[in-house]
Amino acid sequence: MSLEDLAKSIVKKGAPLLGSVLGGPAGSAVGGLLASVFGADPDEPDELLTKIEADPEAATKLRAIELKHREKLEELKLEEASIVLEEKKLYFADTNSAREREKAIVERTGKKDINLYVLAWVVVGGFFILTGILMFKGIGNNPVLDILFGGLVSGFATVLGYFFGSSKGSADKTHLLTLQQPVKKG
Repeated sequence: MSLEDLAKSIVKKGAPLLGSVLGGPAGSAVGGLLASVFGADPDEPDELLTKIEADPEAATKLRAIELKHREKLEELKLEEASIVLEEKKLYFADTNSAREREKAIVERTGKKDINLYVLAWVVVGGFFILTGILMFKGIGNNPVLDILFGGLVSGFATVLGYFFGSSKGSADKTHLLTLQQPVKKG
């Protein structure tokens, strides 16, 4: 069983805040607290889950822990949400930075940076060629090909995200809005 199964079990027992924090960055601390209450090894989520499910008083104990530590648990949940939000902001800032770079090149030179498109086509072509080779030739267990394929999969996803992702649609929409004529009042 996984930490996710443990969190689901805790939520089902009536301690949703505890279960939601268990799956985040503070999960090991919360898991340690739960392990100490139920007499389980903190490094063994399976054992903890078994002990929680076997304890007839588990729901009461979990709810008591949640109520006793509610303020700290809510603080941890907010910190987790803030970390996720910050990561998303950084991702979008990075994507926007790449788009701004491309826009600046076009403004300065009057043409698009061909290197970006060549690299994108090499990655996409390499992905499909290697996929075809692996499907039809069945080269077997070759760690070098596995590493190469993993890199191409990641690169392929990045190329698709850059050229067709939601931020691309947002950039296109912003560009179209700037081209619209202002509405005349009066």
